[in-house]
Amino acid sequence: MLPDFEILSIKISAYGVCVSVGLILMGIVAFLLGRRYKILFEDILFGELFSLIGAFIGAHILYGITYSKEIFNSFSEYFNNQNFNKLLENLSAYMGGMVFYGGLIGGLLFGMLYCKLRKINLENYSDCFAVSIPLFHAFGRIGCFMSGCCYGIESSFGFTSTNAIVSSCNYVNRFPVQLLESAVNLLIFITLLILFFKRIMSNRLIFVYLIIYGIARFFLEFLRGDEYRGIFLFLSTSQWISLLLIAVSIIILIMKNNRKKKCYTIGVK
Repeated sequence: MLPDFEILSIKISAYGVCVSVGLILMGIVAFLLGRRYKILFEDILFGELFSLIGAFIGAHILYGITYSKEIFNSFSEYFNNQNFNKLLENLSAYMGGMVFYGGLIGGLLFGMLYCKLRKINLENYSDCFAVSIPLFHAFGRIGCFMSGCCYGIESSFGFTSTNAIVSSCNYVNRFPVQLLESAVNLLIFITLLILFFKRIMSNRLIFVYLIIYGIARFFLEFLRGDEYRGIFLFLSTSQWISLLLIAVSIIILIMKNNRKKKCYTIGVK
């Protein structure tokens, strides 16, 4: 694992590089696909930037929720000793990380808001990004592997790190779940790309993505070894969110399908 590397004496984050590459490729793919719907380049660009703001906020909020008990105790401690610096230090620690699902939900909400403000067809717009999101995520998980976060369970098969940014990842042979998830995301990207070009599930690809990724993420979570994430009734926070998103997406697809059948029936009459 290589959290950082130097170029011309400048320290560069490997995670930052991977995420940046992923964001650029996501934007390029979304733009190319958006030409089918005549979506302007600037709307792809600014929509992505707008969604990134939501993703950043959502990712940190969900991370903080997994530490809600510690955050509550920090405020209780502050009211007792009035140590504001200590409070900021605790909040920085308990909200400093990010959770993908929080970022995904925040990004989708801000993307919806952007479409509403710009009066862009949300279904067309979401199709383009539904295909490109897993491509971005694939590069993001490579960054996670390089940095040593989101690490896997102890395993005879895997890698041992000595310089990961998360100390608990070091000096233990761990399954490379980040790379496995990266590969899964690439497969999801290819699948959605094929569906897009074949015009299968048009205007519903975002829900197809949420179902496929939700199922994959649910099982991938069993290979995660970072126990500091939230656990409730033997399932992680991300597993519960996966189940929720899968259920909601299936319900919406059924409703859309029924509405389409109803419209077709009325048209025939």
